[in-house]
Parts: sequence; C-alpha cells; structure tokens
Amino acid sequence: MFKLTVYKKVNLSRNLRLFIFIICLLAVGGKIVFAHEKIDDYREAMKLFESGELIAAEKQFQLARKNPFVTDHNQEMDQILSILTPIKEEMEEIDEQGQDYFEENQLAELVQTYERWQENAIKWLAGTAIQQDMYGEMLVKTKLEKDFHDYFSKSKTSLAASLKDPADEESVYQDFMLIPADYYGGDSAKVNEVEALFIQYYSLKMQPLFSNENTSSIVEEGSRQLKMLSTFSMDTEWLKNSLDSNLLRVLTKAMNKEDYAAFAEQATSVKKLPSLMAESKVIAFIETSQNNLLTKAKNLRDKNKFEEALSIYQGLMPLEDTSMQIADAEWEWDKFEPIRVLKRQYPGKEFPQTINGRNIFGAESVVAAISNEGILYIGKLKGQEPMAISETKLVNAPVIEKLVFQNDLSENPVILIEAKSQQRAHRYLAFEIRNNFIENILDIEANNLAIEAPGQLLLDNPVGKGEAEFAYYERGIDGVYRFSKIKVDYIDISVKEILNYQGMKVRFNGYVQRLNTNQVVLLSEKYNYDTNQYERSYLVVRGATVPGTDTFRSLIGTFTTYETMFDEYGQSIEVPVFTVEKVE
Repeated sequence: MFKLTVYKKVNLSRNLRLFIFIICLLAVGGKIVFAHEKIDDYREAMKLFESGELIAAEKQFQLARKNPFVTDHNQEMDQILSILTPIKEEMEEIDEQGQDYFEENQLAELVQTYERWQENAIKWLAGTAIQQDMYGEMLVKTKLEKDFHDYFSKSKTSLAASLKDPADEESVYQDFMLIPADYYGGDSAKVNEVEALFIQYYSLKMQPLFSNENTSSIVEEGSRQLKMLSTFSMDTEWLKNSLDSNLLRVLTKAMNKEDYAAFAEQATSVKKLPSLMAESKVIAFIETSQNNLLTKAKNLRDKNKFEEALSIYQGLMPLEDTSMQIADAEWEWDKFEPIRVLKRQYPGKEFPQTINGRNIFGAESVVAAISNEGILYIGKLKGQEPMAISETKLVNAPVIEKLVFQNDLSENPVILIEAKSQQRAHRYLAFEIRNNFIENILDIEANNLAIEAPGQLLLDNPVGKGEAEFAYYERGIDGVYRFSKIKVDYIDISVKEILNYQGMKVRFNGYVQRLNTNQVVLLSEKYNYDTNQYERSYLVVRGATVPGTDTFRSLIGTFTTYETMFDEYGQSIEVPVFTVEKVE
C-alpha cells in the first residue's frame, strides 16, 4: 500500500492551492475581457440602433446578448430585441417560405404566406416608429415586393398556359381567384383580366365547332360554356350572340337546301340549349320554320303532291311527332294513286299499264292495271276498308296501248282496253265488273271505235260482220256486244240531182267514163241542131279510181266545188267535183 509522507502531503496541498489560484486569476481576467467585449458590442449595437441601421443593430444586440459573463444592459437589450427580432425572423421566414411554395407550385400556400405578410405589415406599419423602420429595412433586404410580384406574375402565366382541358377550368379559375387583386391592378381589373382570359379560351374552343357546323357539338359545348360562365359570374352575352348567329346560319342553310331532316335534327339539338337562349333568334327561327313547314306540307297534300309532303313530315319527326300527319298523307296518296295499294298487295309484280279513277263505280278510288303476265286487276277503295280486288287473264296477251274507265257501256263498271292489232288499227276489249267478277263483253279489231249512245258502239271497218263499213255493235241480253247493223250516213239520190246536195254525203248510181284526162259521170245531154253538136254536162269524179270505162257504179261521196275542164270539142266548161269515199 502506497503511503504519502508528511512532506509529500504538504507539497501536494500547496500545489493544488496554487493551481486553483491560477484558475481563479484566469477566470477573473477572462470575465474582465468578456465584459469589455460585451460593452463594446452593446455600444456598437446602440450606435447602429440610434443611427437607424436596425438590421445591423439587431445582429449586434444578439451578439452582445449572447455574452454570458456579464449581465450589464441585458434588460435594455432584451427590450430592443423583442421589437426587432420578431420582425426580422418573420420576414425572413416569409421570404423563405414564399420561394419554397412558388418553386413547389403550391399556390394556395403561397397566397397564405402573402396574406401572412400583409397581416404583419399592417400591424407593423401601425406600430411604433422602430417597428415601421425595421419592417422597411427588412422589406428592402428580402425584396418581398419584387419576389411576390414575380411569383404571382409567373403563376398567372402558368395558369393561362394550363387552361386547355375543360376538366381543369374550375380549378384554374379558383387559382386565378386566389391570386391577390393587387397583382391585377385592383378588384375590378382582376375580374376583367380573368374574364377576358376565359372568354378568349372559350371563343377559341368554339371556332372549329362553328366551322364544322355540327350543331350537336356546338350545343353541347355552348351549353357547357354558358354553365361555366354563369358559375364564374362572367359575361355570357358574347357567347349567346355567337351561338345565336352561328346556329341560325347553319339552320338557315339546311332550310334553303330544303334538307328538312337535317333541319329537324339540328333544331332538336338547338332546343337543348339552356333557358338563357330562350329568347334567341335561332329559337324563334326554329318555331317559325316548323310552323311554315307544316303549313307547306298541308298545301302540298291539297295539291296531291304527297311525296313532297311526306318528305317534310318525315324530316320533321326528330323535332315533332308527325306520325298522324304521315298516316293521313299516306292514305290520301293511296286514294289518289290506288296503284300503290295494288303494288303492296302484289309485291314483286310490275304494272306497266295503269289508270286511276276517283268517285266512280261506287268507290272513292278505283285502279285498273295490267301486269307483265297479262293479268287485268281492278281495285276499289271505299272508306277505310281494304281494297276490293278483281282479276282476269287477258287472252292472247295483247300489247296494250290505252286503258280507260267507261260508264256508257254498262250499268256496271267497265274497263275499255285499246291494244295493237295485226289486221286493223286497233283491237278493242271491254271488261265488265259484276259482283267482283270480271266478264269480257267486247273483243273486236277495227280501225276506230266510238260510243254513239249508251249500249251502242260504232266501229270503223271491224273484222267480221260489218267489215269495210261503219258498223253498229249493240249489247245483248248476256251483256256482250255484237254486230247489229251497218251505219248509213249518206242520202240516196239520182246523179242528176247532185247540184242540189252540195256539201252533203250522197250515194248515186251512174256510168263512169273517161273524158280527156278526167273520170266523169254524164249528168245531162241534148242535141243542138243549130250547131249540130251535143250539149252535155258532167260531174268530175275525184278521190278514187273507178276501174273500167263506161262502167255503171254506185258511188258514195260529197260534191264540194267546181273546176274548169275541156269537153270533147275542146271547149272549156265549169263542172262540179265529186269526192269519192267509197265505190260499190
């Protein structure tokens, strides 16, 4: 075990006291030094403070206040620092946060920082002169006014560039509204600037739609824009006027082209516009045009122009339920052209020959038609009843030239057909409808047919009985027309009486002979003993060559005029001219 001697103990104690003395001496010396430094710092800070250099003074006060070895002037410095330091630290924090929020694109936080600055600025500017001066110095140092002006200017530019998608419109608008009015030039300027930006944006969106003339797209986008402008409390008049003029132009173009289907489709879209457009010109144009088209369609029906009327009704269907008008027009068309009903009854058949009748044979509308197969169809419409149809096969498949309804051949409906003939100019067929059955009551070839009286036909040169004559055919008990007699349309006279019947059709018997170049009939003859010559009068025959010379013939014709000829003595004489129609 180590043991200290008395000497060693005394020596160690003395050394320890010496060391402690030195330490105390050094501490006292250090304190004196630090005290002098603090006093110097304080004096420098006060000098700066009193000269108005408050930021530098605050820094110097902080340095002096950190000296722990003396407490001189601490209370005074704390009082000054309690004024200067909060302003300095707040402004520095606002400056730092403002930059961070701008760089991080946090506009809401940036605005909050701006508002925090403004609240403090109001407080400091309303405070003491020291607070006002300190705020002024910090404003210069931090350059907050310039920085925030740059932040918000760039934010506005960025927001304007981001205004592309409808989904972003509301958030962009809200962000614009966040930016303080001071950076627009005031509340009114702020509203005007943001409104102008959105109007330009919306206008550019509408331009290609107006060019494409797609009303559905125009109305959809226009309605959306009207809603958004109203939500933003912005002017809508420019858009209403633009929509009105452009939509009116598109609808007017469709009406001018008479493209009623396009007009109705476009008008249907336009009528989906919000109530803001209720008083627009385009809405009034739609209502006026719609009424005019319905009136036009009715007028067309009255003029039996059903296809045009139906095109209007069918075109208007998207805009108005015109199903009743369509049904009425179709029925009226069926009555006017009943062949339509017949074609629906026999789809696939063709009817090259057709005739229509109105209010005949006890029906409102009647059709007679011959199909390509040579079948005669007769259809009758009465009221709303289905068409009553009768049919019969035509014999020998005649080539039809003409069909007519005939009332004078029977008390029943009759169809008179004029067809081609191999032996005469025409072939005539007549069909009578008896209790919905069709009966053939005439089939004759002749040059012409005329109805002299009900039930009596006059045929010119029919095949068979009456050939080469005008022959009467009359209706028998069975209803069929048969030969009855030859028509006599001349007067039987003596040839010597011909001068009494000028202009009248006559028949006479006489000798036809040749005199010079003429065919003549001798009218009178006597001998002149003074001249020893015969004095004869003649009738010149024209229009038919009478075979033979000095031939007794029966001639039918008309004496019409006189002409000059030379007799057998070479003397000119005036003679009547007889135009021959027939030689018997």
